[in-house]
Amino acid sequence: MRIAIPQWQGRVSPVFDVAGNLLLIDVENGQEIRREERPLLRTDPLARVAEFLSLGAGLLICGAISAPMEARLVSGGVRVIGFTCGTVDDLLSAFLKGELANRAFMMPGCHGWRRQQGGNVMPRGFGRGLGRGGGRGGQGRGQGGGGGRMGGPLAAGPSGSCVCPNCGEKTPHLPGQPCNQTACPKCGAKMTRSD
Repeated sequence: MRIAIPQWQGRVSPVFDVAGNLLLIDVENGQEIRREERPLLRTDPLARVAEFLSLGAGLLICGAISAPMEARLVSGGVRVIGFTCGTVDDLLSAFLKGELANRAFMMPGCHGWRRQQGGNVMPRGFGRGLGRGGGRGGQGRGQGGGGGRMGGPLAAGPSGSCVCPNCGEKTPHLPGQPCNQTACPKCGAKMTRSD
């Protein structure tokens, strides 16, 4: 698996859309095997997506990201975990341990939790291309959106765990999201309920 993290001075860049440097980390069996820095040269959104896709990363862990940029990356097959903050090494370590849903890694102002496309618990207003207010009135109005800066629907917090029968990776279980419909973030196998 190749993970991409836009970074500046060892920390996650605050906004992916304008980040100038990308750290590419290759992971095998839950262990980092190689990393390299690459500049992000394109500023036009379509060109930036094409540039990113050419690097072969299947997962992007980033700070803020615009809804159109996220939607383009997701449609290109990239899993996006956005609205995170902290040092690159802390985020990578937390991801590899299945602990990235810890509130300590949420950007300030991202209160509340909701379901993310890959089945992880992430700050609301993130995932599935919803971004700022989810395209539903900005401040979470309409279609059951919750309040707060990012808007978008909320799911209940995690309840129990999902575990990978292949590699043993654990992730929080989300009500309404069967574990067997969630892919393991490490090896891609279907998860099962652990409790």
